Amino acid sequence: MTSSVQTNGHQGNVDRPHPQITFKDTTIKSDSFYGKLRKTYSEKVLKTQLEQLKKQGSYDAFDLKWHPAYDINRLTGGRVGVTGNPPSLFWESDVGKWIEAVCYFLNSPDGSSCSHKAEFDKCVQELVDKIEKAQQKDGYLNIYFTVVDPEGRYKNFRDMHEMYNSGHLLEGALAHYQYTGSRQFLDAMIKNIDSWIREVGPNKGQMHAYPGHPELELAVLRLASLTKDPKHQEFGHYLLSERGQKRADLDNKQYFVKEAEDRKDLTAGKRLDRYDAIEYHQAHLPLHEQNDILGHSVRAMYLTTGAADLGGSFLDDAKRLFDDAVDNKMYVIGGFGSEPRHEGFHIAKHRLPNSTSEGGMYAETCAAIAAMMTSERILSHQLDGRYRDVMELALLNAVLGGGSLDGKQFAYANKLQTWGDEVATRKDWFTVCCCPPNLSRTLGILGGYTWNTKLDETAKTIKLDIYLFVSAEKTVDLPGGGKAKVNMSTEMPWKGKVDVTTEAPEGWAWEIRIPTPEYAENVKFSTQTSATVAGYALVNAGPSTSILTTFDLPIRLLANHPLETTDTLTVSRGPIIYTAESFDNSALEGQYTHFDGLGIKSNTQFEEFPMEIEGIEMIGLRTKGNDVYAIEEVTTEIPFRAVTSKSPARTWKKLNEGLTVVPWFARANRGGAGHVRTSFIRADEA
Repeated sequence: MTSSVQTNGHQGNVDRPHPQITFKDTTIKSDSFYGKLRKTYSEKVLKTQLEQLKKQGSYDAFDLKWHPAYDINRLTGGRVGVTGNPPSLFWESDVGKWIEAVCYFLNSPDGSSCSHKAEFDKCVQELVDKIEKAQQKDGYLNIYFTVVDPEGRYKNFRDMHEMYNSGHLLEGALAHYQYTGSRQFLDAMIKNIDSWIREVGPNKGQMHAYPGHPELELAVLRLASLTKDPKHQEFGHYLLSERGQKRADLDNKQYFVKEAEDRKDLTAGKRLDRYDAIEYHQAHLPLHEQNDILGHSVRAMYLTTGAADLGGSFLDDAKRLFDDAVDNKMYVIGGFGSEPRHEGFHIAKHRLPNSTSEGGMYAETCAAIAAMMTSERILSHQLDGRYRDVMELALLNAVLGGGSLDGKQFAYANKLQTWGDEVATRKDWFTVCCCPPNLSRTLGILGGYTWNTKLDETAKTIKLDIYLFVSAEKTVDLPGGGKAKVNMSTEMPWKGKVDVTTEAPEGWAWEIRIPTPEYAENVKFSTQTSATVAGYALVNAGPSTSILTTFDLPIRLLANHPLETTDTLTVSRGPIIYTAESFDNSALEGQYTHFDGLGIKSNTQFEEFPMEIEGIEMIGLRTKGNDVYAIEEVTTEIPFRAVTSKSPARTWKKLNEGLTVVPWFARANRGGAGHVRTSFIRADEA
């Protein structure tokens, strides 16, 4: 995915709107695919998450009273816990993301009618009051290091999430200000950022620190786009440029290494082999010198999001590392992270096990969300269909698959196949529950991910770049108080039909770029187009126009990279990845548990059938005939055997069963044994 864009300086994010701002100009149609999903999140998911936050203890934690959870993996002096971090270490971030998500939904045209609005408004205000009272006089704001471990403050930026939590609270404050107009939360967080700027930086007497888990970078750059205060932009630039640097006043070591030695804490911790193995934190080299994406997958792609937002040479860094992730380390569902131990990337390219039985797979929901974030920030600089395709793939599979369709359960890791006593069923909550509220805030700003508009006032042209196929309407404010409107009606992701209509005052024109996805075939437009951007068709139109786009969504079998040695086939239709689950294939999976040893051919044919789960209409697929095979050698006890022309490596038998597959995001919503398999062995020699 190699391409190059140059942006001078590091002020690039100030004039480029963020989806966290532009979402409110879009109304997503309530009876559409995404409209129904958003209804589930506003009416059910946010309510579920509020109840879980109260049950967990994080809701009341800003009262700064003792909670029994503080004794779990309790640490002192910021020292690393060999069994893991205290779960309460992340509580601010959980609350911040929930506030953020609520404000997005209630500030959306289609979400403001939420039946829980009064309750949510009351709870948000109660939380903001608690946060304001919990803040220290110097601006510092952290529950754990105020109540549990005061001496650990500022002692361990690598592991203890002080900056990460501040970042999520700041993003919540920005959303709250946009929704309510109140500066209460925002001013508290600006005070908190001022304390970070005072304590952390490049100057003598400052800590030359940066977050172990990137997030503050993203938030402070968003703050800069609101305040236009150079110190906020400079602080975001500092956090990105300082990462991985070796300084003379740190004994020529990276900050994370020196701080561990200073606190005499050389414990590797649960995730690391050595205390100085800071590839996990993407801090082993300065960002400009990193060529391979390594370490914790969510941290890595939050980092690329911040770098892409900043622009300039950092945009080049973001694209280089994100390209490595997509081209060499991405799962077929748009998921990332193959190593469960450190929730991250393997050092080797194309090392993508599908399950525990193959040696790993993690694919945390937040990592797919981060891929959407990075894709959008790259697209905000320059349109490129390849990044758009990744954003759509991640959303419709690894992201949406992180939540149950009844709005009550969530997935942290997302394995492509189960094994042993594993099931694909989601959980009510997690000790560390970063993914559920992250899902909510992502669905909350879906309108901001849908498209982007830019005005050329001199030429009186509205430039509309469509990112996602969503049935929605958008209003564009024009100079002098005028308004333009765009309406998109689509049957995606199930049918390749997209109708775009626009209206604008006389004298204005449109430049509309419509995606031509990699998976689409026989693409047709109702009007003349040109191809000026890879993966897009350009339509030049007057003030009012109507464009109908149609394309086929063929069922395709996707082979993995040749160096990814499992040699499997995955069923897809358009942007949707399909999986088999025991619910639809009880006889087949009953004989071959977890579908082990089963294969399909490259020419296996599937037929479509309509289905519905929790009120969401979708398309399922089943094989035409009993075109499923089993490896005959699976039961052999011989570990190795000689291969000859008469005795191939594996032989197959055809089964008297067909195979039914359903959209991967909809798996494990209907009960049953909970066993799934997404990629099947290629059985072409059968």
